[in-house]
Amino acid sequence: MTTTVSDLARRVAGIAARRSADPDDPIIARLHEVERTLLTTERRLRSVSRVLR
Repeated sequence: MTTTVSDLARRVAGIAARRSADPDDPIIARLHEVERTLLTTERRLRSVSRVLR
């Protein structure tokens, strides 16, 4: 799961980077928010995984 979440975060970051040509694009902030949420989720999953081992 952590690999999938990590991959999703990278893909979302890539989309945000491609859209950043237009600084007024309202979606960019939302994409960065989603990326931050996915990165937080990845860290939490890794933490839980360590505890369960």
